[in-house]
Amino acid sequence: MPLDGILIIDKPAGLTSRRVVSRVAELTGERKAGHAGTLDPLATGVLVTCLGRATLLSSYLAAGLKRYSTGALLGVETDTYDTDGRTVCTGDTSGVTREKILEAIEGMTGMVSQVPPAYSAVKHQGKPLYRYARSGEAVQARSRTVYIESIDLAGLEQSEDRLAAHLDIVCGPGTYVRSLVHDLGATLGCGACVESLRRTASGAFDIASSITLEELECSSVGESLISLEDATREMPSAQVGDELATAVSMGKPIPVGSFEVPEQGATFRVMDEGGTLVALYGPPRVDDEGIAARAVRVVRPHPGGTADEAA
Repeated sequence: MPLDGILIIDKPAGLTSRRVVSRVAELTGERKAGHAGTLDPLATGVLVTCLGRATLLSSYLAAGLKRYSTGALLGVETDTYDTDGRTVCTGDTSGVTREKILEAIEGMTGMVSQVPPAYSAVKHQGKPLYRYARSGEAVQARSRTVYIESIDLAGLEQSEDRLAAHLDIVCGPGTYVRSLVHDLGATLGCGACVESLRRTASGAFDIASSITLEELECSSVGESLISLEDATREMPSAQVGDELATAVSMGKPIPVGSFEVPEQGATFRVMDEGGTLVALYGPPRVDDEGIAARAVRVVRPHPGGTADEAA
């Protein structure tokens, strides 16, 4: 029987997110598996792993704010923006003080422009940037706007030969902490790279709800599996009767007057009378007449026909 739900995996350092997902698939026996939000190989912490029908919801589950605890090594710049990479230059940190770091991070919050690292999965002409970087081909990555809610200086580790800032970061999806730390080093004039990175929360999912791969090997999947309904509980919801639930399971547009849209302009859940998630619906098209909402993702399609998603 297919597993439909998510597991919050405490990702270990040294593995790619894809490798962790493959291992979860092996341990659970679920063929369909994915994740909601990539973590770098160096990083640890919350990896929202989707199984079965939950893979249909990955982009929605990845949409919340992320929380990170990171160690920024100051005075060292690498080609990957972290300590896994090759050092390209070093800088003098003798003039870097706590006050200067606080001043620098104060100007790095809000909606900011960010250039992804050369070694990242962001695509250029259909090809990930890291493939260009590995082949030695220089590509100018496009900047993009990301949201940084807060950056707190949690500590400063200083000795004769090293200076490291420990930062707590809350940011929107699509943010590269490596780029953030790289930009901090540029602002301070000494260079910087990530030496440790741990995601402590992703949207509503936090590290307290996580399970390690080792624990998953020794426990029942059901003990840690979060249902589709619980995983999406923070989304607006509408509960409908059996007749409309059947239409929803086929991805049909919902006529005006059939029910009250829970939040205008937003993607929302449609639940059946038993509280089971059937589909995600969103606003109608501009030229729609008499339609209150359209399907954006049918999670449990009607067994008697093909779901007309986003029709």
